[in-house]
Formats: sequence, structure tokens, C-alpha cells
Amino acid sequence: MIANLKFDAAVALPAILKEQLENLGVQYRLKDFGEFELYSDNPEIIEKVEQQLKIFGITLIDSPRAQLIQKIKNVIAAMIDMEEMPISKISCYIAEQLGMNYSYISTIFSEQTHTSIENYIILQKVEKAKRLLLQDLSLTEISHMLNYSSVAHLSGQFKKTTGLTPTTFKKIIAQRKEAV
Repeated sequence: MIANLKFDAAVALPAILKEQLENLGVQYRLKDFGEFELYSDNPEIIEKVEQQLKIFGITLIDSPRAQLIQKIKNVIAAMIDMEEMPISKISCYIAEQLGMNYSYISTIFSEQTHTSIENYIILQKVEKAKRLLLQDLSLTEISHMLNYSSVAHLSGQFKKTTGLTPTTFKKIIAQRKEAV
């Protein structure tokens, strides 16, 4: 039997950052998820921090556009991980969270990622739906949690994205577990 273990990335990442930055003796301040400030602009210190964090698969993002893209992705991830997603228009929610014009955010995101924010959200919602299906939640519960207008809408996007219906996906995963 395989143990399906989970961890909280929102807790793990800051703990790793704290440990590594303190080991390097660097003064810092953790900010929003995925952001921290170093109280030094010494290139050697920044290089040491970068090398130490790479060991954990953490890459520093230095381009302002790449940083904005990551902030957008973080807002979307946090939104999708809410117990119930916001009822307001998603574009308004993202713009409000970032304090920026949605049209500008959308343009930069599309230019840099070659997909729209809307498509990215669909992909992330389908990924969350997969995780929830594995927790034995019903499609009705999942469609409600992810703010779908209906189970049919969720199922349609799921199939369009994965090539499988949610039921088929769940059956395949169950068969793989039995085979192990």
C-alpha cells in the first residue's frame, strides 16, 4: 500500500527560507507568499542566497515582468485554494488583489505565458478538481467549491483539458492504486 501524504507549501516554503537565510547570516523580511526582502544589495550575498535556495528547487525571479507573472499565479493559486472561491468577477478580484488595472495584467500575462489568465485559471481549477476527486468528493461538491455554474460545466472543462471525464479519471486512478 502507498501512503498518500500531504504537506502545506504555504508553511514549508517560509520555513525553508527562514532556515537558509539565517544559516547564511543574512538579514531579511518575509513578505507575501513567494516574496522576501534582503537587507543587502551586495551581489556576493545575493549570489550565495541564490545558490543555497537552488538546492531546494527555489529559483529567484529577477525580471519585473516575471515577478508580476508570479504574483498573478500566486493570487490565482490562493483564490482557487479558498474553501469557496470569490463570487465577484475573477478579473475584478485579481486586479484588486494586485492593485493594478486588469487590462494591463492580462496583456502582460498573455505576452509572457502565451495563454490567457482565463485559460490558466481553467487549468488550475481542473488540477484542483483532480485532487478533490481523489479525496472522494462528489462532482456536485467540487463544482460548488470551484464556482462552476453546473456539474456539466465542470465536466466539460475537465474533459476538454484532460481528454477524460472526471468519472473516467477517477476510475483510472483507482485501477492504478489496485495494481500497486
